[in-house]
Parts: sequence; C-alpha cells; structure tokens
Amino acid sequence: MADSKKQILQTALKLFLKSSYKEVSLRDIVNEVGLTKGAFYHYYISKEQLFEEVVRYFYNNAIITNYNDFPKTSLKEFYEYYLTMLQKPDRFDEIEGDMNLFVFLSEASNRIPEFLEIHTAQRKKELWAWSEIIETAKGSKEIRTAIPSEELGIMFLNISDGSSMNRAIGKKDGMKSLIEVKRDWDNLYNLLKTSRK
Repeated sequence: MADSKKQILQTALKLFLKSSYKEVSLRDIVNEVGLTKGAFYHYYISKEQLFEEVVRYFYNNAIITNYNDFPKTSLKEFYEYYLTMLQKPDRFDEIEGDMNLFVFLSEASNRIPEFLEIHTAQRKKELWAWSEIIETAKGSKEIRTAIPSEELGIMFLNISDGSSMNRAIGKKDGMKSLIEVKRDWDNLYNLLKTSRK
C-alpha cells in the first residue's frame, strides 16, 4: 500500500514538473500509475491534496536535504561534491522534454498556503550548510573575506538559483547548466581564496 502511494507521488511529481497543474488531469495521473480513480481516492481526496503532498515530497526527497556526507574541511571540496550530487541520475531522468521547475514552484506558491514555510525551512537547511563550511574555510584561511558567512552562502545559492532560472527560460541542457554553476562558483571562490606566494 505504501509503495502505491509513493508511486503516485513520484509519478505526479514527474507530470507536474513537465506540465502545469492545470494541464495534468487526474486521469493522466491514474493512467500513468496504472490505477483506477477509485484506487486513487483511497489515498487522496482530490488532485489539490495530491499536489500539496507532491510539493512536500519534492522538498523532502527530490532535492538535496541531507548535508551530513558533504566534505567538512574545504569550501571548494564542499561545492564540488554538491555538483557531483546534482549530476547523479534521479527518478526524473526519464522525463521527456523540459522540466519547468519554476512553473512548478510558482504554482505551489499560489496554491499552497504553507508553501512559504516549506520553502523557507529548506532554504534554512541549505544556508546553514553553506554558512558552516564558509566559516570553516575562513578559519583555515582557505578563503579570506570580511563578508559575513551567511551572506556569502546566499551568494553561492543565488548563483545556482539564477542558473536554474536561465536553464528553464533558455531551455538549456541540465549538464550545461551545471557547468555554468561550477564556472561561477569557481570564479567566486577564486575571488575569496587566500593568495599563495
């Protein structure tokens, strides 16, 4: 039973990432999963309830939420590991055509009253992880800057957010987008690192 619910969530997430909320019908979801509408209603009372759970599932399972295995001693190693994690195949690889994450998140912000809380909780996790490694990099003199660690963490995150937006707008390949993020993170890192003599 739990497997069917998870399959519904994963399938619905793929569909909502590919098409807008309005374009994805309940029939599309049940056909893709291979369930009847009656079986669907065993798990969810409506498409709206499913969409809210899909958004929560996305934030808890589809993006990086656990930073425990990330390198703890070097900012450069941290962000390079981050990029490696983003290159790993995931359950969205078989989506044909472009994923539009920004449409998905925009619809979530308009349809789910608690969306800002969900998003803010994830952002705090990300910012905490970046701030911690930046503090470590400052302490070891890997980088030298007067910019507060949290503000610098926001800069790293904003680079990846901007690249994701450009990917969606420009319909760029995901790998090309990651190469651009690496280039920009490298450039920011090189501006911050201690010069060696």
